[in-house]
Amino acid sequence: MPETTEPATASSPATIPVTLVAGYLGAGKTTWLNRHLRAGVTPGTLVLVNDFGAINVDAELIDYRGDRLLSLDNGCLCCSLSDALGAQLSRIARWPEPPTALIIETSGVALPGRIADMVRVARQYHLASIVTLVDLGALPRHRRDDRIADLVEIQIAAADRLSFNREDRLGPDELASARTWLASINPHATHEPRASDSQTAEPGDTDIETVDAGEAEPRAPRFLARRTGLLDAPNWQRFTCQLPAMAERDALETLLARHAGAVARAKGFLQVDNRHFIFHWSGGRASWTPTAPRAGAGQLVGIGFAGTELDALLDALAELSTSPRDERSPRDH
Repeated sequence: MPETTEPATASSPATIPVTLVAGYLGAGKTTWLNRHLRAGVTPGTLVLVNDFGAINVDAELIDYRGDRLLSLDNGCLCCSLSDALGAQLSRIARWPEPPTALIIETSGVALPGRIADMVRVARQYHLASIVTLVDLGALPRHRRDDRIADLVEIQIAAADRLSFNREDRLGPDELASARTWLASINPHATHEPRASDSQTAEPGDTDIETVDAGEAEPRAPRFLARRTGLLDAPNWQRFTCQLPAMAERDALETLLARHAGAVARAKGFLQVDNRHFIFHWSGGRASWTPTAPRAGAGQLVGIGFAGTELDALLDALAELSTSPRDERSPRDH
């Protein structure tokens, strides 16, 4: 059955408007969400962060009231999504004081249309909007990668709004080609302004509070014309390991770079040279952001493509790790 996206619909004021924030791994969803939260959202808005790992790194990076931020770990991988997210939505609706609006930051491997369908069938909620983040710098590579090309396309096609970043990593011809392709995949979505440098894009001037209030103009249903069956999902495999304090960053970066083709995303809380960092690996690039000290060993979570190359990486990480090999997750779809 083709992946579809129904329009936002008018609904009773008693129902909770839901905004989905989607986009492939490393597209900049958390940074985009932080900027909108700091700009101001409807009082009483609840944020639900659905991450792929055993530790929810994204939730800890979001600058929002603790009692209005919930994390859902190990989610958004095929069937595990329905039970965990569905149960969480049901519990939220039964709160003595339910939220006035709900923003869900989806995992980078999620199909937003499936989550939207869950929202539509829940009587206490209505879908306000789907915002998809697009890393323009990585888009040509994603389109060439048969393992994820369909997923990225579906995430873009599902959106009411598209927000772009890293435009400056493309040449003029590549950028023109990307714009043409995006218009062919989703001609209906509104576009937010792009960033002028290589950092994650700033959100546009469309206020998420307006969307949360259920005022978005309904759009015609969109169908992914090329779809003739269910998405042939990648053979995802998650992994988790504990890493002791390291003397330098190069050892981990070298390992990930050597096996970059097998790793879609990695992140965690690590200690290097007596300093604590939030670590991110995406698109073959590493970033280390200083953070407050954390007790215990460093933790690294990741998601990649099951196979011999990922196994080789996990073997190498095990040599650095203080945790046993059996912490690996089994095949996740």
